Amino acid sequence: MSGQLRRSVLVLGLYVAAVVGAAPAAASMAVSIDVGRIDVTDALAPGGEYRLPTFGVRNPGSESTTYRLTVSGIDGQAALLPDAAWFRFEPAELTLAPGESRPVQAVITLPADSEPGQYAALIGPQIVAEGTGAQVGAAAAARLSFTIAPSSWIEGIARTILRIVGEQPWLLTIPVLVSLLIALRLLRRRFTFSIARRA
Repeated sequence: MSGQLRRSVLVLGLYVAAVVGAAPAAASMAVSIDVGRIDVTDALAPGGEYRLPTFGVRNPGSESTTYRLTVSGIDGQAALLPDAAWFRFEPAELTLAPGESRPVQAVITLPADSEPGQYAALIGPQIVAEGTGAQVGAAAAARLSFTIAPSSWIEGIARTILRIVGEQPWLLTIPVLVSLLIALRLLRRRFTFSIARRA
């Protein structure tokens, strides 16, 4: 190979290397969480509300990404699958910059008529496609397992009422005031009060 040809090949190689090196890396979307498994050791009661341990959601990708918290089944699971409506996530959706992480709180609210038994599910964030609001395949999840203890229907209803009253005390105040007013009216009908001064 002549000296001129070698120089031409060398210049071409340097040019290609410069172009490739200057090309920006393709943006990527990804997701990760800091727990792999959540096992609730105490049996849960129908009608109750329970807060799960907080877990962190992180964006390990190279572009800002929106995530939606979801509940899904496990392939071939023998345990019962909880209804997704039982779960509340705070926040339910979040947008993270590259490298950013944020804690998420999951809350389970069991209906009064929940079926007793062993339950299992996957909970975690899933990437939301920009513009469409649709969820795409990439996701990270923790395996959740818990047990619902057998309970009578009456006990479940009582737990639900107590939980609602605890969250909204005014719901109990109104019936109590109405009951007191009715009781006072009944007393006034049954009894006549007379007050006389001493001479």
